[in-house]
Amino acid sequence: MGIELRLMAQAWLILELGGSQVWVGAANGLRVVPFIAITLVAGVWVDRLGGRILILIERSLLIGLAVITALLVITDVIVLWHVVVLSVAASSALAIGMPSMQSMMRDIVPASSLQVALSLNGLAFSFARAISPVGGGFLIAGFGLGSPWLALIGLYALAIGFALKLPRHHGEPKESKPMLREILAGFGYIRANPVIARLMILSFSTILAGTVLPIIPVYARERFDVGATGFGIMMASFALGQGCAAIFIITRGGWERKAIPIVIAATMWGTGMIVFGFSTSFPLSLAALFITGAAVPVWVSSVLPLLQLQTERPMLGRVMSVYALSLEGLTLGWLAGAWVGQLIGNHWMLLGSAGLFIALHAGLMFTSPQLRRL
Repeated sequence: MGIELRLMAQAWLILELGGSQVWVGAANGLRVVPFIAITLVAGVWVDRLGGRILILIERSLLIGLAVITALLVITDVIVLWHVVVLSVAASSALAIGMPSMQSMMRDIVPASSLQVALSLNGLAFSFARAISPVGGGFLIAGFGLGSPWLALIGLYALAIGFALKLPRHHGEPKESKPMLREILAGFGYIRANPVIARLMILSFSTILAGTVLPIIPVYARERFDVGATGFGIMMASFALGQGCAAIFIITRGGWERKAIPIVIAATMWGTGMIVFGFSTSFPLSLAALFITGAAVPVWVSSVLPLLQLQTERPMLGRVMSVYALSLEGLTLGWLAGAWVGQLIGNHWMLLGSAGLFIALHAGLMFTSPQLRRL
């Protein structure tokens, strides 16, 4: 909930400060710079220490950043570059905990239940995406721009309380090797496994999928003139689609073969992007965002279990750190979508990136008989 609330409040704050969609993209896209190094190091730490301690460090840093942002906004001294710097700092903190969450999932959940467990996790995220943007819109409308950041402090404090209840790491002590050597060993392991390598390429293609994200607040403000509350409703429609798809997977119990659902999910996301880009109807745009959101749990609950189960446990933290890094393609998509959309038009940009996203999934999947059998 904290992640989604911060992204919503941050995008709206930038627009209120007079920033363009390029500033919205920069605040989200530039955060990938520190994320690269930090998440790779965090993957090695997970393999050495376990995930619980890193999650606690991550949440503590996020509380501190929320306090700083709240003070800057409430005292009315915040400027655009402050928002970008704080976004980069928050991404650095998130980079510490992201590989930990995915590694602990495999440790806690039996392999036969992993897909359903990941769908439950996705349902939690969809609930957050439904509640947080709408709640953020009402907070801003009722109590001002500083109120979402005060809410973040409470949310992250609650998260620390739950993190303290996670199981401790009880693995055997490992001989510490130079950090760079262990990171390079993780990349070598991925490259040597054809299935994992292709899945990673698909994961990095999220840069294409993410180009729609900076356009949503721009359309809310300029095309539909629905304000912060309407922007929250648009994000809630995305979350509703995600939640419905997650519930479908949970009740169905997942599926044994995951290759075809991956391509279906990519097609759903790409189609939703194209419809949203050309739509001049607010209800149609909500429907497009619903379809796009519904693709998320189908894609994640197919790609991520394959990665986790194909990876040997001693390498899991490092493989999950590269997967976490690939998901930052979404943030690069913020930057690329904002910039290219301003150059050639948002609708044409979304048409091109969606077409490439679908084609890449279909091509990689259907040229690998080994992956198709999984």
